[in-house]
Amino acid sequence: MGDQATAETDRNFMLRLRSREQKLLKKIEDAIERIDNGLFGICDDCGLEIDIRRLEARPVTTLCIECKIQQEDEERLREP
Repeated sequence: MGDQATAETDRNFMLRLRSREQKLLKKIEDAIERIDNGLFGICDDCGLEIDIRRLEARPVTTLCIECKIQQEDEERLREP
């Protein structure tokens, strides 16, 4: 019984890890497409340049820090 539970836990962990990796790969592909289109480093919401320090910390970002903070605040308000 314990071995079965451990195997199920390991399986669930691996599935979550693969899902996260797939999402990151999609974000990397999107970043490459933005580079090709000349849009890399431009905020999707406000259209301003994303600070280089943010891009260095998170190269796949599509939002400047101000827009990201606003997005997170709006998400918090929608949570029950």
